[in-house]
Amino acid sequence: MSELAQPEPPGAADVVDPRCGSRPCQQDADTKAFTGRGGAPADVRQAQVRVASIHRQQEELSRLTRRVRGRTFYLAVHRRKDTGQVHLRWRAAGAGVRAGHIPWGAIHAQFAQLPGALREWYERIHRHAIELNRREIEARLAQRHACERNP
Repeated sequence: MSELAQPEPPGAADVVDPRCGSRPCQQDADTKAFTGRGGAPADVRQAQVRVASIHRQQEELSRLTRRVRGRTFYLAVHRRKDTGQVHLRWRAAGAGVRAGHIPWGAIHAQFAQLPGALREWYERIHRHAIELNRREIEARLAQRHACERNP
């Protein structure tokens, strides 16, 4: 057989590198590269999902407090642009001088005038809002750490 009439060129598995001895070399590559199943991107995605879930819960709690008939205050979602923090704050209903964010202590003083069941409901809502605000801070912190670990 002549040199030009070789049956097939050698395949990649037949290539021998002097560094590997007599066995074929295998490239140092991750076989699962770019599949989206790596550990690092999953951490970031999970953190983002958790933060988004808490934000949805905060929005829903805000909508719930706006549905109360004759309300004098409700929970408003407040977003801080500089930190990205989203948290619930009590706000006076209506317009005018009294409208705006008000501290819980000022609202709590008005509870003496509310029927017992409604007063208890507002107290439960307030505790839930505090818990969601705390969880949002923790989730954003975890998201930031996941992003820093996986640039």
